[in-house]
Amino acid sequence: MALTLDTLVAIATLIIVVTGLFLILGLLQVINLAHTGLMAVGVYAEVSFRSHGIGFWPSLLLAALLTGGVGAIIELVVIRRLYARPLDTILATWGISLVLVQSIVEIYGSGQRFLDLPTVSATTIFGTPYSTYRLLLIVLAAALVAAMALIVRFTTVGLTIRAVMTNEPLARSHGINTVRVRQLTFITGAALAGLAGAVLAPIQGVDPNFGATLVASGFLAVLLSGRTLTGFVLSCVLLATVQTMFARYENPVWANAVVIGVAVVILRFRPQGLALRRA
Repeated sequence: MALTLDTLVAIATLIIVVTGLFLILGLLQVINLAHTGLMAVGVYAEVSFRSHGIGFWPSLLLAALLTGGVGAIIELVVIRRLYARPLDTILATWGISLVLVQSIVEIYGSGQRFLDLPTVSATTIFGTPYSTYRLLLIVLAAALVAAMALIVRFTTVGLTIRAVMTNEPLARSHGINTVRVRQLTFITGAALAGLAGAVLAPIQGVDPNFGATLVASGFLAVLLSGRTLTGFVLSCVLLATVQTMFARYENPVWANAVVIGVAVVILRFRPQGLALRRA
């Protein structure tokens, strides 16, 4: 049972980390290499808020809002001018990530920190005691997926997003402000990156390069998603399960190599990834 729970937590962790990446790629078709830097912003925002006596849960919300604000500045100053130049966007977001991480080093230093868990209790699942906080990560990941599904399928916002994804010039001709849609999408993706960093910091340890190891599998999951929500969930389940199983029984370095190999093989035979339909 412990292995099953570990696998579910690994899947949930990947979903939490990748949701912002998936949102930005799915709608904006931007591979956001600044995601790791934005996660670090969320982490150190939480560090600052908690050091000033703000509780854990309010700190999460404030960290997400602050990171969303940073994302708004990045989108307005840099990304908006590069949507039609994908290679330049990749280079720009990579550079932005370096700037964000180095700024954090200058302010907070490069040493590792540790944040207290909001709860140290354990919950018994089928006779197996397990960290309550890690179980909450599973609930959060499920809530994120459910929220995206409901918004995309049953709201006007979702209809607008699908219209822009399908045919942006046509959507623009029907009066949709695609510039605003792009802006809000990037801000939301940035806020989700900050939330991911803040949520995972207590179980990962904090340093300026906090998100680098977590996001490596995340980019593979996004590539395998085929820009569909179903493909996104399937890719996270597959990659997290493979990595957890191999890390449990083999060397974790080999686990990372196997994850990359699995992604490469799937993309070789299914260029559309795990999407049940072509995007």
